[in-house]
Amino acid sequence: MTKSDVTRPSDDYRTLGGTRIVLSAAPAWPATRPTGWRAAPEADWSTTKGKKVHVAPPRAINPNAQQGERDEVDPIEQEPLIALDALDEQSLPAADLARVRSAERKTREILQKYRAAMREMMVRCEIIDQDLSLKKHRNPIHHVESRIKSPESIFEKLGRYGKEPTLENMERYIMDIAGIRIICSYIQDVYNMLDLLKRQDDLVIVNVKDYIKNPKPNGYRSLHVIIRIPVYFLDKKELIPVEIQLRTIAMDFWASLEHDLKYKAVREIQGVNAYHELKDCSRIIEEVESRMQVLARALDAEDD
Repeated sequence: MTKSDVTRPSDDYRTLGGTRIVLSAAPAWPATRPTGWRAAPEADWSTTKGKKVHVAPPRAINPNAQQGERDEVDPIEQEPLIALDALDEQSLPAADLARVRSAERKTREILQKYRAAMREMMVRCEIIDQDLSLKKHRNPIHHVESRIKSPESIFEKLGRYGKEPTLENMERYIMDIAGIRIICSYIQDVYNMLDLLKRQDDLVIVNVKDYIKNPKPNGYRSLHVIIRIPVYFLDKKELIPVEIQLRTIAMDFWASLEHDLKYKAVREIQGVNAYHELKDCSRIIEEVESRMQVLARALDAEDD
């Protein structure tokens, strides 16, 4: 990651015992990331200019209610997930334009909830880092990154799931709208962090995917955890999902190169099969990390 990827005037960088924690509403990740994740500034809304946008009629009945039930839902929840600046306002009737504007406002409100959850999780990482530094005399967390999915990325993922791109489906089916990435020094630090998250009794662990013990076919390795974190608003408390990626520095280096080769390469290297070469590099990194983990035991302080 280059300095330009993470440096923004609004970013709040905290350095604690050599560990840099990024606390910011602005995303720290590059514009596109592996697995379809994309960072977007708060004012960066996706556009669909040139594409026909269907404005769905409002529905007042929850289509997912059981037979005999008529649970009413806010009609705005059934509106398309779109950005207002993607539309030609003059081409829409006044009633449709009003609904689209309401849908955009609702989208911003929903994304703000996920942004709050992301910040809450970042603060917890900072607290864990401070506590580990005090009690263990080292910082297993190398650094932390964060991002909020753009509406464009959410729209695309709902399509892959075969779901209507509505606000209701956005909250129901997309669990990684808010995401943080915890970069650790060693493999054991990754699993120790997972254990620490599990001990926080107000966090709900929804799902764990271990791509470290079971790498993806291309060699990708990381630990993915979906949690729900309580966020307190003016009039309510909500459990908001956040995806946490835990990986080592070496795993993050590999993933960044894999992503750049996939999306940014300008030419091929003659005689080199990038896919096979990356997969072999992943295997070598895994072996080296295992050997380094043995040496890293000398850094662990004895429990009092």
